[in-house]
Amino acid sequence: MVSQTEAADSRHSRRAFIARLTAAGFAAPVIASILADGAWAQSATPAAVASPAANPFTSPFTIIPPGDTPAKSLASVGVDQPLIAHGGFNFGTPPDLVTGLDVANNAFFLRSHGPSAKLDDPSKYRLDVVGHVDKSVTLTLDDLKAMPQRTFHAFLECSGNGRGFFAPAAQGGQWRNDAIGNAEWSGVPLHTVLAKAGVKDGAIDVVSQGGDFPEMQRGLPIDDAMGVDTLLALKMNGEDLPAPHGGPVRLFVPGWGGVASTKWLIGLTVLDHAFQGDFNVKNYIVIDAQGETVRPVRAMPVSSAIWTPAGDAPLKAGSVPISGYAWSGLGGIAKAEVSTDNGLTWKEATITQNGSEHAWARFDYVWDAKPGPTGLLSRATDDRGTIQPAETPWNKLGYQYNAIQRVLVTVAP
Repeated sequence: MVSQTEAADSRHSRRAFIARLTAAGFAAPVIASILADGAWAQSATPAAVASPAANPFTSPFTIIPPGDTPAKSLASVGVDQPLIAHGGFNFGTPPDLVTGLDVANNAFFLRSHGPSAKLDDPSKYRLDVVGHVDKSVTLTLDDLKAMPQRTFHAFLECSGNGRGFFAPAAQGGQWRNDAIGNAEWSGVPLHTVLAKAGVKDGAIDVVSQGGDFPEMQRGLPIDDAMGVDTLLALKMNGEDLPAPHGGPVRLFVPGWGGVASTKWLIGLTVLDHAFQGDFNVKNYIVIDAQGETVRPVRAMPVSSAIWTPAGDAPLKAGSVPISGYAWSGLGGIAKAEVSTDNGLTWKEATITQNGSEHAWARFDYVWDAKPGPTGLLSRATDDRGTIQPAETPWNKLGYQYNAIQRVLVTVAP
């Protein structure tokens, strides 16, 4: 049960957040959308960052409110591609902009819980590591660049990717297959940075603080924080990490839902207890049809989708190329299959591109198409033997949709 004091604190936090968004130039409909999506309230336990007022980190970022049209919003952060608008700074990647293993930076989907941000002067960047450590540490961007770097290909997927396929509709933005992409990521392993501060015995969570707004905090279990491939990403596809994707530094947790990969990272707080902020315990959790919390959203499940042909593509009988992508946060992709008869039979597709165990894999199949209507389906199997399921149980917040999808097509003679 929530105490009267806790309820009052929550209302105060909500009002303060609305005031900040209003001051930053957010229109009322955008603020309403952000509040409905659960982005406003993020608190921690008393021993950590208890409220925005107690936040020890100072953000050097310039906050960018969305424009009054999607095109103006994209232009304000330097993106010149016509991405799929989902409100605010939330944009999906059109399928036709995905042609190879990696998605270009300016075509990569954008997901923001509030404003976007940019750093006008890189020399002002600071990353503070505090909390349950031997000593607090402050690092500059040059400090991070001087540390040993790690590079690999990996997909990044919004936890709500595919939410638009749920019926009845789940809460939140109605993403379909547009909130996922693959890129080459380079940066400093998080464990290297934590080692400079000296993590004390008994550490449980590492809370990452975004520089976009004080409530943007997310807790990561210490074992995952110390994983070999958990990065402080500094580059994306060989370029300095673009501002709309969290540059100059974002946390990157390969395979996990995108909320774990905090953008515009300015602080890390090591805790000796589990973080109880809203982005860990009230949002990014799977709530079933009975209203019961099933699990937190962590690693993304095995999934796949056909990119071409699209359902409205004109097709003629004969040789028709089918292509798509398969991915899993639990391991690499071992196999991709295609059905051209509404799922009655399956044929193994050829995996033509596969970057690493964290990357998605492109698959291709040549179909000898006959005239008439049919359904095209794909399914993936990862290297742990996990097979993409026929259905995803409905959940209130619409997370981790990974059911086999059908593309309905009609083949002309």
